Amino acid sequence: MTPDGTWYVVEGVANSTIPIVLIHGVGLDHSMFDEQALLLKSNHQVIRYDLFGHGRTPALTKQVSLYDFRDQLLLLLDHLQIEKAFIVGFSLGGIVAQRFVADHGHRVGGIVFINTFYCRTEDELAGVRARLRITEEIGLEGIVEQAIERWFDPSFQSQQPKTVANIRRILSNNDRRGYTDAYRVFAEAEIHNGAALRGVDCPALVITGSEDPGATPTIAQRMVDDLGNAQLIVLDGCRHMTTIEASASVCAAMTAFFADLAQNADKVPEQR
Repeated sequence: MTPDGTWYVVEGVANSTIPIVLIHGVGLDHSMFDEQALLLKSNHQVIRYDLFGHGRTPALTKQVSLYDFRDQLLLLLDHLQIEKAFIVGFSLGGIVAQRFVADHGHRVGGIVFINTFYCRTEDELAGVRARLRITEEIGLEGIVEQAIERWFDPSFQSQQPKTVANIRRILSNNDRRGYTDAYRVFAEAEIHNGAALRGVDCPALVITGSEDPGATPTIAQRMVDDLGNAQLIVLDGCRHMTTIEASASVCAAMTAFFADLAQNADKVPEQR
């Protein structure tokens, strides 16, 4: 653990050029990246950790903020003596990554945003705010099944019931306060992030699903438009949980992206 209580795991090739840090989504934990870590660690050092109030990392004694999540990542890198990393953020993890790269871009050699939210409109935020109110009033039992429906295509749910059941279990077992505080950060991200990606010119990859009802292809394109050096991949037929629904495709995209970055590590531009 880090001095602030963050649980983490380091796997893979210790002397790889630049390590990869994977940041999970709200209500989940480091295990959501099991498939990606298994593949990436053969050629890279891979670091996964649990956000405050998730998995094996306890919640803060105060209400957590986006800046607490940003600083959690910074302390993790400092604790591991990592000067520069490749960052991968899924959903809330991508929101944290946005704040981190905007504030500490010199520590980022490349970044991957998976099913991430950015500059949401009032219409795009309406459902998020409604789910936050439900969680605050009655707890996770009011939103778990809604989440499963948004995250997984019905055909995937019928074909992979054990996989879906495991995600349902992780989500249901969350500490109510830790989850609610994190979801509030997720719901209010635009207040603090704004157009955080404007001026970020390190190499970036943006991935989402064509059927993701929240992190839509429109939002993904919005991110690409603000990034200076980004490519977009939209996975056909997938909803929110592309790392699981389309694990092979996400792994292939990330592997190619990081292989290219590793070969050109000395040419990665420094952030302003």
